[in-house]
Amino acid sequence: MEQFWHAFIPLFVALDGGGLLPIYWAMAHRLSPHQRRRAVTQAVLTAFVVTIGFLFVSRLILEFLGLAVPDLMIAAGTILLVLSLRDLLLPEEAPRPSSESLGVVPLGVPLLAGPAVLTTLLLSRDRYGWSVSVLALVVNLAVVWVVLRSSAGLMKRLGREGAQAISKVFSLILTAFGVMLIRQGVTTLLSTSK
Repeated sequence: MEQFWHAFIPLFVALDGGGLLPIYWAMAHRLSPHQRRRAVTQAVLTAFVVTIGFLFVSRLILEFLGLAVPDLMIAAGTILLVLSLRDLLLPEEAPRPSSESLGVVPLGVPLLAGPAVLTTLLLSRDRYGWSVSVLALVVNLAVVWVVLRSSAGLMKRLGREGAQAISKVFSLILTAFGVMLIRQGVTTLLSTSK
């Protein structure tokens, strides 16, 4: 059970369901309840298929390109750091994709199945194995599904300002997570190059 929590918590931070809530609501609040439910289900299924597919082909891709997991950690950490800092310092209006594509792009990829989630899942697989990592992913995606499906009620209770405050807290945590990925990637590269 301890391994599950060690896999679950970093994925929970990387998926950032709380931080995603106001972004999702800004894109989806004009849709009908049916369209919102469909978009959330599409997003979670898309994220699941992309992440599992990435787990299957990641070693082959990394070997083909001559990359190591620390390289991916540094790249994902840098992207996460930049995006999180942008959200903290330069808030902007969420894009308005069409209702047909909202669940797949941008919700499923890259907001759910983004670089931080893919890298965290790779590290989890290498440390704790396939079954623990996939279980942690499925439970996390179920949590995100519940949060986003409940978005109308949650946004009513939190209000726009409350949701933005929660989003900022999650962005700060994601910034620290990005720094950690960069630090671990650099440390691993330096220790293996000696």
